[in-house]
This record gives sequence, C-alpha cells and structure tokens, in this order.
Amino acid sequence: MDIDKEKIKKRFSEINKALKEINNISALPDKDFWAEKKNIAALKYYLLQAIEAVGNISAHIVAKVYNLGISSFGECFDVLEKEGILNDVFILKLRQMVKFRNRLVHEYWDIDDKKVLDFARKDIGDFKDFIKLIDEQFLKQI
Repeated sequence: MDIDKEKIKKRFSEINKALKEINNISALPDKDFWAEKKNIAALKYYLLQAIEAVGNISAHIVAKVYNLGISSFGECFDVLEKEGILNDVFILKLRQMVKFRNRLVHEYWDIDDKKVLDFARKDIGDFKDFIKLIDEQFLKQI
C-alpha cells in the first residue's frame, strides 16, 4: 500500500499551526501568561493537537508501509524503531509526548501547569525534528 502523502502533509500543517499558537502563547511574559487561565488551557490544547498529529502520522506509516495494525501510538513507535526510522534518543522523546498526551486526556487535573509552559518554551523543537525525519524518510523518496 502507498502512503497518502496529502494526509501526512495535512497533519504536518496541523502540527505547524499548533506550534505557531504554542509559540505565541508561551512567548508571553510570565505575569501576562498566568494572568489569564485561558492561556494554559489553550497551550494544553495546542500541544495535544500536535501530539495527536504525530501519532496519527506514525500510525498511517506503520499501516501503509509495514502493513501492520496497531492499537496505540507506542506500538507505532516500536515498529518505527525496529525498522531503523527512529533512534533511541528520539523514540524516548516521542514516548514522553504520548505520556504527556495521556495525562492531558485522562488525568488533566494532575498536570503541573508550570511544567507545561516550560515544555512549550523549551522542547517543542521535537515536533519540527519529527516532521523533518518523516519528510526525509517517506515523502521525498516517493
């Protein structure tokens, strides 16, 4: 089966739009950021959106390239690691994203909002790295 390049590009676009909003919100000075509750809620939403897109891209690739059905994003990452697409360092980052996603979805009351803001300010480059990796490995080759 062939990868649906347009589907992946659409997810890339979703990630990039979310990252733009994350950058805008997280760039606020602390005093302004914490003055509005909606800022942390929006930040969590956009992070969730970006993580979901990463997982959906991974699931699509695993299904189309490796002809495997999976039941979780973690399984997708296992396949991509086994196939040599993801290295040990990057797979750890993706697993952390999924854990964060699960906490946002299932245990949102147990999340340290300051850590969310810190992640948004320091670690969202992982999303761009993922896009670059997938583009180089799957889209440009087709």
